[in-house]
Amino acid sequence: MRIYLVRHAQAQTRANLNGIVVYDNQKNKGLTKKGEDQAKKLAEELNKVKIDKIFISEAERTYKTILPLLKFKKDIPVKKDKRLDESKYGIFSGLTFQEAGKKYPKVFKARLKNKWDVPIPKGESFKGVAARFNSFLNDLEKEGKKSQLENVLIVTHATNLEAFLIKYLGLSIKKLDSVYFENASLSVFDFKNRKIKPVKINVKEI
Repeated sequence: MRIYLVRHAQAQTRANLNGIVVYDNQKNKGLTKKGEDQAKKLAEELNKVKIDKIFISEAERTYKTILPLLKFKKDIPVKKDKRLDESKYGIFSGLTFQEAGKKYPKVFKARLKNKWDVPIPKGESFKGVAARFNSFLNDLEKEGKKSQLENVLIVTHATNLEAFLIKYLGLSIKKLDSVYFENASLSVFDFKNRKIKPVKINVKEI
């Protein structure tokens, strides 16, 4: 199975609009004009591939990201899965990186030191995000064998992409801090027997 893993297009959230780090859990936000253009360009690229099924998070911005593709390919089944939702940021929700550091200094420092294991109070750790993504992939593998899925599109969020790369490619959080998943960026992986093989990571074209 080949997995096309995409971060949603630019949305009308505080983080996307201002280009700053914001712990944002907003689900019901659509795309900006730039985001709509990104989604159209993404659709042109993915139209080159025979996509068998699309999986998206519960956030409206992931659905809006695939709409242009569905105009090309109206018959592709689409399924929402909460395991693809953005990381739960708990008490940091709605705050910028700087604001969270000032308001919750002890928690912020502990989290910054070990994002993989340390959850934000009332939120999640990277390990928690990776666990639900792993659960999703376990079910995807079973469905893939049963339904003979060859090409699957998954539209999710930046933290999920980072947790995925840490768990399956063994990248360190320090390494990932230098990687920025742009809106509508595309990563391609081959998925077989619980093994993930990278084809392309964080690109604009297939």
